Amino acid sequence: MANISRVVELSPQRDDWIIRVKVLKKWTEMIDGGGEILRFQLVDEHDGKIPAKVSDEDGLYDHFDMNVHEGHWKLISGFVVELTPPEELFSENQHTIVFTDNTDLHAASGIHQEHYMNFKDYTDIKNWVYNSHHPLDLIGYLDGVDELKVVKDQNFTLDNNKKTSRVMFTIKGLDGVTMECKAYGVLAVQIHDKWWKHGSTETFITMSDWMVYQEQRTGELKIKDAGGISRFQFNANYQDVLDFSAEYFHDSDGSVEEVVVLSP
Repeated sequence: MANISRVVELSPQRDDWIIRVKVLKKWTEMIDGGGEILRFQLVDEHDGKIPAKVSDEDGLYDHFDMNVHEGHWKLISGFVVELTPPEELFSENQHTIVFTDNTDLHAASGIHQEHYMNFKDYTDIKNWVYNSHHPLDLIGYLDGVDELKVVKDQNFTLDNNKKTSRVMFTIKGLDGVTMECKAYGVLAVQIHDKWWKHGSTETFITMSDWMVYQEQRTGELKIKDAGGISRFQFNANYQDVLDFSAEYFHDSDGSVEEVVVLSP
């Protein structure tokens, strides 16, 4: 078998790459004028992440939808690598994999780890340390969730009136710094409903692949979802969450009354 390359090595200069990756995320993106794009986030054993999408050739959407699933490891070859347009930057990697009718998929095995998030410091975010053009990961104490509202969102493609659900919420770091966040659509409904259902429980939230944006009125940096790639969990059973909760409460083991693991 030819050499397996690391995700960070991929470039458009070759078309004979072979990679072994885990499918971290899979989602569908609606596009203006009708139609859908099937997207993925892939990660290799070296924690290198890269987005992937399915070519718009006829019949490929269904093929890859049936054969590529979250959590599975795959040996993949026969794909195209292209530079990612700025509006589609779903990771720090500047390239995107495009699955075509020449793409081969084979089941593979890989190294298990709890998660692939790299949590960012709130103060650093507010000080513009991180590039705001691609998503980042956060962990924090869920300090409050507002009521769900229906708002007009010009980016929303499922309603001609551009109306969708929105929820605002606040997370707090270990140093007491807070970040204001917002989510739209199904994600907003999930956060709101889960929070109010389990409101009596001290809640620590992990957020993977959310965007930093600048509030036009105040100039303040805040957090918003990045569409289908953004996910969250309450009180996830990760060592990072246990360590965070222990330090937050200055406790010995970080235990909370109830553990709630959510799927987006």
